[in-house]
Amino acid sequence: MRYLFSRVHKGGHPPLRLPFFLIQTHSTATPLLWLPTDRQYRAQSSPSILSTYHIQHTRFFGSTPANMAASSEVLSQTLSSITSIKLDELQRQKDAYESAKGALLSTADKEADVRKRAGILLDGRDKLPSIRKSDNPMLSAANMKRFVEQAAYDPSVSEPLLREYEETVKKELDMTSNKYKFASMYGRMVREWTAASGQDKKMSVAEGGDMADKDDFVPVGRKEMHEQRKTWEEYVFTPKETDKDAIKRYLEDVFAGSSKDCKRALAELRKDFEELQDNKNSNWSHPFTVSEVEVCILSILRSNNITGEKRSTLRDFLNNSVVLQEIADVLNMRMDARASWTWEAPVVVEQRRALNGKYRFFLDEDLLHSLLLEYIFRRWAVLVRQHFGRFIKTSGVWKPDTKPMSKQDARRRQFFLDEKQPLSKADSVAHKREDYFHDQILLDHLPEWMLEVRGGYDSSEADSKEDTKDSPLKVVQGLMHRLEADILIQTHLGNEITVLRSDFQWFGPGLPHSSIFAVMEFFGFNEEWLDFFKRVLEAPLRFKGDPSDAPFGIRKRGTPLSSTISDVVGESLLFCLDFAVNQKADGMPLYRLHDDMWLWGTTEKCSKAWEVVTEFSEVMGLSLNEEKTGSAIIHPKNKKVGLESTKKEGTAKTSHNLPSGPVTWGLLKLNASTGHFEIDESKVDEHIDELRRQLGACQSVFDWVQAWNIYGDGFFTNFFGRPAACNGRAHVDSMLDMFARIQQKLFPNHAGGVGAYVKDMIASRFGISSIPDGYLFFPTSMGGLGLCNPFVSLFLIRDDLEKTPEEMLADYEEEEERAYRRAKESFETYEMERAVNKTAGSLNRGEDSFKDLEGEPFMSYEEFTRYRELTSPRLKALYQNLLEEPKTKDVELKGDIKAALENEGDWRDMDSYDKWVVQLFHREVVDMFGGLTVVDKAALPIGLITMLRQSRFQWQG
Repeated sequence: MRYLFSRVHKGGHPPLRLPFFLIQTHSTATPLLWLPTDRQYRAQSSPSILSTYHIQHTRFFGSTPANMAASSEVLSQTLSSITSIKLDELQRQKDAYESAKGALLSTADKEADVRKRAGILLDGRDKLPSIRKSDNPMLSAANMKRFVEQAAYDPSVSEPLLREYEETVKKELDMTSNKYKFASMYGRMVREWTAASGQDKKMSVAEGGDMADKDDFVPVGRKEMHEQRKTWEEYVFTPKETDKDAIKRYLEDVFAGSSKDCKRALAELRKDFEELQDNKNSNWSHPFTVSEVEVCILSILRSNNITGEKRSTLRDFLNNSVVLQEIADVLNMRMDARASWTWEAPVVVEQRRALNGKYRFFLDEDLLHSLLLEYIFRRWAVLVRQHFGRFIKTSGVWKPDTKPMSKQDARRRQFFLDEKQPLSKADSVAHKREDYFHDQILLDHLPEWMLEVRGGYDSSEADSKEDTKDSPLKVVQGLMHRLEADILIQTHLGNEITVLRSDFQWFGPGLPHSSIFAVMEFFGFNEEWLDFFKRVLEAPLRFKGDPSDAPFGIRKRGTPLSSTISDVVGESLLFCLDFAVNQKADGMPLYRLHDDMWLWGTTEKCSKAWEVVTEFSEVMGLSLNEEKTGSAIIHPKNKKVGLESTKKEGTAKTSHNLPSGPVTWGLLKLNASTGHFEIDESKVDEHIDELRRQLGACQSVFDWVQAWNIYGDGFFTNFFGRPAACNGRAHVDSMLDMFARIQQKLFPNHAGGVGAYVKDMIASRFGISSIPDGYLFFPTSMGGLGLCNPFVSLFLIRDDLEKTPEEMLADYEEEEERAYRRAKESFETYEMERAVNKTAGSLNRGEDSFKDLEGEPFMSYEEFTRYRELTSPRLKALYQNLLEEPKTKDVELKGDIKAALENEGDWRDMDSYDKWVVQLFHREVVDMFGGLTVVDKAALPIGLITMLRQSRFQWQG
């Protein structure tokens, strides 16, 4: 590694050798910037070292890989070297073992006496070099030795028994050979993976097998890539001017024109924002500490913006408190000078293909800029959420969705049902639904606090273990459960329900800046902050891979993808839509997750809400996405509906202003006849074709397995919808059918599906056959490849879905009828007692207050059930039960697998998926390797594998 000498020379310390990657200057006159990275530097550095230099002239962590990634490169090179040494040593051990094993077997074969042969093998076994971490749990060599010694005297230890011992030892020697063979193959696969990761990944037709055909292979998405880039550039580099005065008049009408309560709350909100913008506010005055820098780094790491070396660099920083403190000092300087902040140079745009077929456009920012902007806009995101939340909680501001009970009806319920608080709704569906909307939907895209950790829409479960909040994908899946539960309940109880779904077309790139700033001005943002937002949004942009002399463009429209500034301005603007729908559509909630919008309820209220959405879109200069816009009217189960009532299945009546088209999400489509979401086979087929191309483009086995796990298992599982009681076992079975269909179409020449295909791929590349299924599906911690089996996860939960949702609804109906009969009997008993004893009264009913109701017959069943959503604990229990997700049911620890476990604690430490896989496939593994571990972890290059898997998988196209 190249070093330069630091200009820091204090207190008699000799000049320090600095790694070249820590230094970047604009000219020879610019002072060097030093960030220590090891113990030597920490011992000799001063916390204020950066303050002695002209930091504003130094670019810190530029986009050039050599300047931002050398420490990660050193780590990568070190791990690669260690891996090579480990694999070379493993090969030497393998050769030594096979040589010694051959000599031992030759010696034993020369002995005619079976007892002596067994003894030779048992003695020699212990002297062989072994890859085993521990003894074979299925065999006790010590016991066998004693039995062989007994045979010298005891004729009951027969010759057949001794031959069995002899064959057992030979088989165990072969098991160790198998361990060496598979460990060696694992190492070869790692080398294949590292070699492939350094090249452009192109389709290998010779190894395509079922996956691709030479004649029909084309580069994935090339045409779409260029088309979508062109569309993106047309949005981003072409300003769209909206009428800021018209926007402010619209917002004034929505926020201040609804009521005096709203007007007062708006004034308070503006006053709060004014105070927050003061430069002396603690949020903006030297806010950076080591902890704040760590928060920003963790937030950036959980986003999809950065990949590769920058991701590794940020991880390295988290382990170095001195570097973190130096960064904090620099960021505090930058914060003080934010009035003059600029981008300095064009920001690189990287175009990446997502699994849904769309291309996304990420910015490759300078890391120091990223950290500064992450803090500023994350802080604003928290503040905006807090103050908007306070605004809507102000009394008289937010309209309730459920129509309140009239005083007369409440009075009758108090008399007939002896309800002490008939207007209370704490234990009701309405209360549950309202809490869910405010806690998990409204402003969901904004963090509640600075330390919140949350992944993106496509985050994996492995990445989300440290998250403090559910991922956007999990939230939308929970929303789907609530929608389906509401459809089931309403239609079963004889009510019609309308469902509408939409989003905005190219919302991120297409959001007009004039609309953004009109909204910010309306809420009271001052000129200084507006100017800062403007400078950040109007970034100079150029595409990765474009010629260096290609002109760059200035962003004039839209916001950067997966950034906190996008969250702040996007949610601030769309909050206005949330509030407008609530105020103008009789309290109806707009279930909005960023720009993805859902409405359901009566047709009349959905129609009003849709009018608000279309009006808002026109005022703000937004376009609705027709491909994702649709509506459906689901009719009650106990009413006959004529064919003329719907235009077609899944589409709303044309007599209303609701949009046409099906209601869809992911790979699901709402069936208006059943009220259930069902898997759309045509969409699945599109993804099968794409998955075939992506797998065919993988050049290594590990890449292939990773692609399958992410796409073939994870993607389909997520976008088939997470199972819950509201969709029942039938949905799980449809997922199982679809996964079977996927494998049949992907691997038509392999009856064993994905496992059989991977076995053939390994055999063709590495010359090893007789591969046990367990080797493919066992976790990497047990020496397996960790190939995901999508059927296992579904069978783990299938048995927990015992009742159909229709059976649950029927049970509720029976319980409600019994409750009505009990209430009627109780009231009639009370009336009889009152008639017999005129002086008897009920403190609860208060006779003197209900004289006008005396003598009336008990309320009808229709009146008893009129306010179910406000009063019925039974309906709330049904609602919660329909939302329940099935729990996993572990397989039992029985039979020979119990003996194969070295420690029963290992079984307890396994998750439910691994227990199922190990129980299902253990026999072949135990027969071949003498235990459940294919290869001990110590023999595998786990460090390098972990590091490589931490990098984001790059899809082809």
